[in-house]
Amino acid sequence: MLWRGALFIVAFFATLLLPRFGARFPYVNTVLEPTKLPSWIWSFGNFDGVHYLRIAQNGYRDAFYQAFFPLYPLLIRFFNFLPKNVSLDTRIFVDPSFFYTALAISNFCFLVGLIFFYKLLLLDFNKKIALLSVLVLLAFPTAFYFGSIYSESLFFSLLTLSLYLARKGRFFLASVAAGFASATRIIGLLLLPVLLIEVFQKYKDEGWNLNLLRNSIVGFLLAPLGFVAYLVYLKLNFDQPLLFLTAQPGFGAERSAGQLVFLPQVIYRYFKMFMITPFKSLPFFNLASEFIFALLPLFLAIIFYNKVRASYLFFILGALVFPTLTGTFSSMPRYSLMAFLLIPYYLIQNKKKGWLAVVVLLFFILQIVFLSLFSRGYWVSLKIESPMLT
Repeated sequence: MLWRGALFIVAFFATLLLPRFGARFPYVNTVLEPTKLPSWIWSFGNFDGVHYLRIAQNGYRDAFYQAFFPLYPLLIRFFNFLPKNVSLDTRIFVDPSFFYTALAISNFCFLVGLIFFYKLLLLDFNKKIALLSVLVLLAFPTAFYFGSIYSESLFFSLLTLSLYLARKGRFFLASVAAGFASATRIIGLLLLPVLLIEVFQKYKDEGWNLNLLRNSIVGFLLAPLGFVAYLVYLKLNFDQPLLFLTAQPGFGAERSAGQLVFLPQVIYRYFKMFMITPFKSLPFFNLASEFIFALLPLFLAIIFYNKVRASYLFFILGALVFPTLTGTFSSMPRYSLMAFLLIPYYLIQNKKKGWLAVVVLLFFILQIVFLSLFSRGYWVSLKIESPMLT
């Protein structure tokens, strides 16, 4: 794919523009450097990538790793048929074969996701809108996460597959895909009410029938099964079924696991951080990015609420609001990728206003900036210690 190659090119030039590697995350020397690849390739395993690779090789042996849902690292382990380096001490190092397998899985899943995204759009829009929507998604400033060792591409493929099958009335299979999605990320649970909305829409359009009822009931039992299986695993192995939640603060980012923090409170907190953070600094840039990428998609969802399909709107709002309940907009530039279902509605709204070319160009520029920072170890979640934030 041209897009995949472009990401490597950007990462290569980033090594020239930012020669000093930030290394603002652990295990670079034990997980990524052993691949013997140039840094502009192994950098696509930066940050969360090293944790997924360690889980794939060693399981949930390390503290706080339970915050990462299991399906993605399980797939890496299952499909890792590459020869292993038998001289490598796997108690310390991660075998390079896991990196190669993970990168292949991420890119394959993203390709599958794009295919079903396109097919999903063709159910409501013409080919031009569908193709333009794919282009905008590829240009999105944080779309490079789809090509990195993150669970985004796997979740994207399962989400689009589930929605497409539901739209086709194949609710049993849609629920199976949703079940796998709920073992990939916690927001996969949103697919249960999403599928319920689609069932009622199908009933409204075509009338109820016994087959639809049977498939729906069985499907709804399957949709959260991946999540439930993870809870059972955590209970049996750690005696804490909600350990995935309580482990979150272990990775910083000022996340709260003990109480819900509502959106107005998070906005107020960010305004206070803006006041104490130097304007011309990377922390301020991160703050501004998190703030904008959290609220702009929500703003667009509100604007288009009466145009967006009900099930899509429910998922978008849930995917955007749920992460903020931990008290921060940290990682929202990445989480906002799940608002991709808004793209065709934006295109239709602005097709005669000449904004598309400007938006795509701006997106590509921002993706170059964000990827350059990410690949050089500087794309970090802001953490400020201050009594003002308590």
